[in-house]
Amino acid sequence: MDKILFLTMLYDFYSELLTNKQKEIFELYYLNDLSLYEISSEYNISRQAVLDSIKRTEKSLLHYEEKL
Repeated sequence: MDKILFLTMLYDFYSELLTNKQKEIFELYYLNDLSLYEISSEYNISRQAVLDSIKRTEKSLLHYEEKL
């Protein structure tokens, strides 16, 4: 299954378990197709911070799927 499709399905199920900032960044990146630069500009953080947030969110979603 395509990684993006899989992650968005997990997001549909487990988004309420994420923080508001995690949800916002995930949605901007995966659902609105914004770049790391665009997101970092909007939140006034580095692109690395955006990428770290996305990776942590992905890891959390996979963890929730495994445990629940």
